[in-house]
Amino acid sequence: MDNGKKYLLNFFIYFIILYIILKYLEWFIAIFLAFVIGSILNIPYFENMIFLDGNTLEIIPACTCSLEMALFLGYVLSTPKIPLKYKLTYSVFGIAIINFGNILRIVLIIKNLGVGNYELLHNIVSFIIFPLALFLNWLWIYILKRKKLIN
Repeated sequence: MDNGKKYLLNFFIYFIILYIILKYLEWFIAIFLAFVIGSILNIPYFENMIFLDGNTLEIIPACTCSLEMALFLGYVLSTPKIPLKYKLTYSVFGIAIINFGNILRIVLIIKNLGVGNYELLHNIVSFIIFPLALFLNWLWIYILKRKKLIN
């Protein structure tokens, strides 16, 4: 099996395993996000719900970025011939950035709750996370090339 096919196979295996794990954890991630966002905005929250101006906003599994995190981690962890310490360090960095971006995304959505076309705003702001994950994947390759770990 050539390196390209081996990489793709490794990527899909890592991605599927990580996505299953993250899907299992989505409820806990949603509760954590509600806690963080409620604390940042100083608004009431309970479990995965945030209460603002008579509205109950629910952080659902789709809000947790589990797909984006699984794609990112699958990409980084399946990179061949890279020491595990680099993969783990960058994975922690990337997951922190994705979660920071996600918290910022949710705060922007909540802060603009009264906008006329809320659904459109929600969808546009929600799109931010996927390009962020793609940028992190590009940055991973850039760093590896700068460190001369890959050509």
